[in-house]
Amino acid sequence: MLRGDDSAPVAARPWRRWVVDALILGLYLTLRGYHSFDGDQAYRLPLLLRRQDPSLYAGDPFVEALEAFNPHRGWLIVMDAVTRPLGLAPGLFVLFVLTFLVTCRAVDRLARAVWPEFAGRVGWVAVGLILAAKAGNIGTHHLFEAMVLDRLFASALGWQALAEVVWNPGKELWRPAVILGLATWVHPSMGLQLAMVLGSSWVIWSIVDQPKAGRPGKAMLSLAWLALAVLPGLAINLPRGATLLGSLSHEEFWLLSVELQNPQHMLPHLWRMPQWLSWTCYVVLAALQLAGWGLGHVSRTSRAAGAAAGAEETSPTWPPARRRLAIVLAIILAGLGVAWFAIEVLHQVQVTIVQPFRMATLARGIALILIAGRLVALCRSGGLMGWWRATLLAMGFLGDWRLVIVTIAELSISALQAIRLARAGRAWPRGLEVAVFWGVLAVGLNFLGHHDTESGHLPLLVALGIGLLLGFWSRQPRRERSVRVGGRLGASLGVPAALAAAWLVPLGALGAAAMPGDHPAARHVLVRSLVDRCRLAAVPLDDLERLALWCRAHTPTTARFIGPPGPKTFRLWSRRSLAFNRAASPYHAAGLVDWFHRFQEHVDFHGSPAEFVRAYLVDRHRFEARYQALSDDQRAAMALRQGAAYVVADAPVVHDGPANSAGSVGPLELLHVEGRYAVYRVRAVELVQRHR
Repeated sequence: MLRGDDSAPVAARPWRRWVVDALILGLYLTLRGYHSFDGDQAYRLPLLLRRQDPSLYAGDPFVEALEAFNPHRGWLIVMDAVTRPLGLAPGLFVLFVLTFLVTCRAVDRLARAVWPEFAGRVGWVAVGLILAAKAGNIGTHHLFEAMVLDRLFASALGWQALAEVVWNPGKELWRPAVILGLATWVHPSMGLQLAMVLGSSWVIWSIVDQPKAGRPGKAMLSLAWLALAVLPGLAINLPRGATLLGSLSHEEFWLLSVELQNPQHMLPHLWRMPQWLSWTCYVVLAALQLAGWGLGHVSRTSRAAGAAAGAEETSPTWPPARRRLAIVLAIILAGLGVAWFAIEVLHQVQVTIVQPFRMATLARGIALILIAGRLVALCRSGGLMGWWRATLLAMGFLGDWRLVIVTIAELSISALQAIRLARAGRAWPRGLEVAVFWGVLAVGLNFLGHHDTESGHLPLLVALGIGLLLGFWSRQPRRERSVRVGGRLGASLGVPAALAAAWLVPLGALGAAAMPGDHPAARHVLVRSLVDRCRLAAVPLDDLERLALWCRAHTPTTARFIGPPGPKTFRLWSRRSLAFNRAASPYHAAGLVDWFHRFQEHVDFHGSPAEFVRAYLVDRHRFEARYQALSDDQRAAMALRQGAAYVVADAPVVHDGPANSAGSVGPLELLHVEGRYAVYRVRAVELVQRHR
């Protein structure tokens, strides 16, 4: 049986914990998939391949630019140590599983420390919320994603360090410092911000949380440990012989690095209103739970149960771990307010480029841990209405507008219940709370049905049905006896069946990936769907990836290509140099200037940097599509200027005639077509000049 104290954080039989971990991992892979060799991995993995084989990507502008300043150097060392002996795909999956397990264990431990009255149940609820939440991703950073990334690995370490100090901040100070030192090694920006949050928390805890957090002198010792721990990670990732801004002015660097390179991560005014509203809902719901609004007698019985379970009683309302976590959340919110002012008002480049709104993701996670206690309390003592509220809240975190609607409904019923309790038993129409809740929800469902592009009203209706079933099921009188009697049978029959069901899709995807690509069954829709769901091996999924594999097999290792600015995967799958890709951008001034000039040529737009950025921000997809509108002459000339001998572009249309066919006398010689894309070879310079 799960206990609320840290001395026994797992089940009485240790193997049960690993069974639960395996079950959750299988369910996650089934429901969310595993999307390796794509996204941010696609343009960063070539740095790892170059490290393992120096003959690759010779002269590649992006790969060589990061020799001067590479904030991923520590992460490359970690990946190299794992993938070199295991292989690229298996090594990446091992790192993903490790990230997953560390995150789940840390979140579970944090939730049990904050809500000791709910024991192990609240931990699994918090883990489920962290893994599933999509709403409120300001800065476009999710709490967890279906691929291994350096920021996710550093975030997992951050959760582990936070769990260490929230449980007992005055014991073994070196452990969280070492954990954050490793996080800084992997991701210097996130590790440094986590260390700053933890250091600030230690100082405040030492003032308001004595004697458990220790005297101010112990807080100073903790800060010293943190400073020593993060130094190696910062040192390995510092620029070598060049400053970040170089010869660029403040305004030019701001335009290229902030507004053009990563505006979706750095500039708060570009994030959509639903993102901001739903992110605010996390804070509102966490505040409701901390205040005990909307739980009525549930919060009072929970506090009594917490005291009986041995929770530290320095406060009549919150156990110390809950108070510490609330302080951490308050520190992050205050820091985000300062960061917003520095970015949007002062345009501070030094603040902006470290992406401080990564901590907004941590704030969402902390809020979910606090909200997990609300869900468990509603399910345990809230009756049928409690189950409805809990399932609606859980479903709300899957979308922006639906979370806004659910939060408004929850806020309305919570406020009315708080007023009723404040009246101390005076006459109050109890049906008013339920009527207001359903009225607000009905208006919200109508809004979602007419305005939400994700049709958020449908999942909320499903949540109501699930809540109804769970509410009636929980009322069955034989519930407790059936669980106790069936426990051993479940361990012998139910658990293996559940594991088999959870891992059916991932194992099927592994078998599908092992199937030869030229086998007829490999083109079956089921096989392709399985591989697309969980890409556990390097199997191409689209035309560009298949074209890149052809280029790897039929072009020399030293070949350089130009191609569409948007897609990220060609450099990785081809193992060949690429003159330009928008996502694969350097960080220091010299590399940025070269990257910007190549960008200008690829979209044939040669205005000032300010004009270029304005045109890009209006509609970046249409802006990047200007590459496909270039003529063969323009692409051939650009390839020669950028040192490339091969061109990737749209496949030729049949009625275009011989000018786009193999053996033509045009500047580009068609080599291979793969679906909507084709690869061409630039003819001799003299022929290109004569053709022009």
